Amino acid sequence: MKREVERIIHAQKIKMGSLSLRQPLPISGLQQLSPFILLHHFDFVMEPGHNIFDVPAHPHRGFSPITYIFEGAVEHQDSLGNTKVITDNEVQWITAGRGLIHAEKAGKEFIEKGGRFQGVQLWINLPKSKKMQTPSYQPLTSNEIVLIKKDKVELRLVSGSYEGKKGPAESDIFTAMMRMQAGGEFSFIFPESNNVAIYLLEGNVMINEAAEANKNDFAIFKKSGGSISMKSIEDAKLLILAGDPIDEPLVTHGPFVMNTQTEILEAMKDYQEGKMGFLY
Repeated sequence: MKREVERIIHAQKIKMGSLSLRQPLPISGLQQLSPFILLHHFDFVMEPGHNIFDVPAHPHRGFSPITYIFEGAVEHQDSLGNTKVITDNEVQWITAGRGLIHAEKAGKEFIEKGGRFQGVQLWINLPKSKKMQTPSYQPLTSNEIVLIKKDKVELRLVSGSYEGKKGPAESDIFTAMMRMQAGGEFSFIFPESNNVAIYLLEGNVMINEAAEANKNDFAIFKKSGGSISMKSIEDAKLLILAGDPIDEPLVTHGPFVMNTQTEILEAMKDYQEGKMGFLY
């Protein structure tokens, strides 16, 4: 029995400042695939000595903004006092909780040498019970992330569980970075209650021997039992997502994700009053 593809969305280009990104979520008619509420894919080449990735200090509350780096290096700073550079096949996992301020830019050494800069920022919602918890930051290095190797496939388990192994992130939501060589095959079985999706950063894969997904495609699966099988037609990079939906109201405003408009106004007030800390 196979878990069928419900729809495949081709991520459209959007502009964020001077950068061009791909955004499959949210799109018109699909505000979220709970618990996943936003996915941005960035992919560009930086010339040596030229930094075109520099995100100034900004706040977050009520969700987890996560950055998956496939190539490149990101330097993170936050109002909790953390400073860290993550690079190829590494992840920064922020649980914003009641609020923090952070900034991101390309790593200094990477700027000097230049090169390809590719990754995904994913926003995962938090349930109401966790929206005002103490914020935290987890830099997940390539040594910490669980690497599962099969013929022509590398799966990096960041969060959640797979075949008895547990990702290092403090979350039960399943997220994994995958690299497949042409001809590589892999399969998953997720709980029927999960929302499941696959984003293809590059390459071309056949899903369940029935649906073809190409570069910048976001494949969403039906809520049913059964396995998901993938075979790579050409070398591919993917992000795999699975998690139970949060059955609560969703109200968003920029970097704040809460349950009510009143809570959004409270978040804005707390930020303005410095209750999320400072980052200079």
